[in-house]
Amino acid sequence: MNKLIKKLVEAYGPSGFEDQMRDIIRPEIEKYVDEITVDAMGNLIARKNGSKKGKGKKGLKVMIAAHMDEIGLMVSHITEDGFCRFTNIGGIYPHTLLGSRVQFADGRIGIIYSDRIKDRSKVHGLDKHYIDVGATSREDCPVQVGDAVGFIRPFLAQGKRLSGKSMDDRIGCVVAIEALKRLKKTPHDVYFVFSVQEEVGTRGAQAAANM
Repeated sequence: MNKLIKKLVEAYGPSGFEDQMRDIIRPEIEKYVDEITVDAMGNLIARKNGSKKGKGKKGLKVMIAAHMDEIGLMVSHITEDGFCRFTNIGGIYPHTLLGSRVQFADGRIGIIYSDRIKDRSKVHGLDKHYIDVGATSREDCPVQVGDAVGFIRPFLAQGKRLSGKSMDDRIGCVVAIEALKRLKKTPHDVYFVFSVQEEVGTRGAQAAANM
């Protein structure tokens, strides 16, 4: 199971940019369910049919959900020197950012720095941080305003302890995948929803619940 956990927690997938996560999860589950769909929001929905069928028989609709997305950043401005200013996607704590390695959807890597800090007892806000992608000017910067950024953290397993980024809620996705595989028979239709945009307001799950 750690192999699947590693694959999911290390994957790129900020809120609104969950494509790579869908591509990882779909082949893991497709032979265990009756139908897989992707709705307009981008939720990956896998249905297992219940046994209560026929005249006078009607089972329940049960939804089991875990969200695929993670917190991240979005490029908001590119300076004349080619540095990328950014805003947050979801809940970001500025004091955790300095020196972090980040990646873009195309695999490009950047490092987060901040403007010079005169008082080292204080932490700069997001507006004083920037991503260095190796560019020397705005013209040769390969990044565009609006590009989403995910964090890079290696998965680590030590005994019974696991460490990695995006455990919230990639671990939930692993649990849902394992439950889906083990569920052999059910009287009710069960919908396993791998939802999007939870970190910015549970948008995907709300849409799926109203399907």
